[in-house]
Amino acid sequence: MVTDNLSASLLADRCMAEAKRLFDSKANWKKVDIDSDITVETIPLNGAYEKSGVHLVRGVGVIPASADDFFKFQISREGFQSIDEYLVNHRNCDNFKWITRPEFDNVAVPKAGEPFPDGSPYQLMMNRVEWKYPIKRREFVALDVVHNEERILISKSSLSPFRPGGSRYQNLVPLDENTPYVDPVDPVKRPLIRAVQYYASRVTPIDDKSCLLNMVTWGEMCDSYSAWWVNLFNAHVFITPKFDRFRRVMGGERVFEESKIMDNAWRLLKIIPTLKPDAVAAANSDFVVGKKVV
Repeated sequence: MVTDNLSASLLADRCMAEAKRLFDSKANWKKVDIDSDITVETIPLNGAYEKSGVHLVRGVGVIPASADDFFKFQISREGFQSIDEYLVNHRNCDNFKWITRPEFDNVAVPKAGEPFPDGSPYQLMMNRVEWKYPIKRREFVALDVVHNEERILISKSSLSPFRPGGSRYQNLVPLDENTPYVDPVDPVKRPLIRAVQYYASRVTPIDDKSCLLNMVTWGEMCDSYSAWWVNLFNAHVFITPKFDRFRRVMGGERVFEESKIMDNAWRLLKIIPTLKPDAVAAANSDFVVGKKVV
């Protein structure tokens, strides 16, 4: 639970150490066979999320831009949209001072709802977003960590008093599945299910016109389908397009249409023709029952 500067700072420190360990991990990662020049690997999880059956996914590839230019884009609003093309109704819940880092003592922290200034050496924010999803929208609440000098960006699902409730993978607070959310800008009452996600990236210079992007992602929609399908989706139609979007935008393209999760999920049947949709195993899932996003 992130409630103040101290709890946010301690979690940010843990996130930085965790991300570096995952970027450089030599564990038994399994390489995924994809039609791309990026390297994609997966590995099962241990711990609280192990029961999900959803694997961690890691990717690495070259981006045709300088490290500074690309990282600046990635932490912009347009960059966040490129990282996750499904997100809508993004809202900042609070901003924090990174008090465990003495080098940041003199950095001013904006009020909740306001952005960190462009020259800030870090950003420490509690944000929430929605995914359009069949029957009930999914809500993600995450601590977002930006460390400019190390060119590291992290987004990790967290509990926050500013958005009551939590996912099914915790027991500290009640589930927030039956409370309609009214967005301050888009005031349509929507039932939400708290989903969970993780994203971490590190940008390393290669030369003046290219850089290396290391990326680690994990996500679970808290639905009733098989983790086998989630793992296919994450490895084949979630992480790979991120690299493609980054390459396109650094080549001059600036606007992306909002992607539809239903369309992309069924792309699996085109990418891997031998797959057969298993509606029986996922018969009670929102994804199969709902058939369209809301």
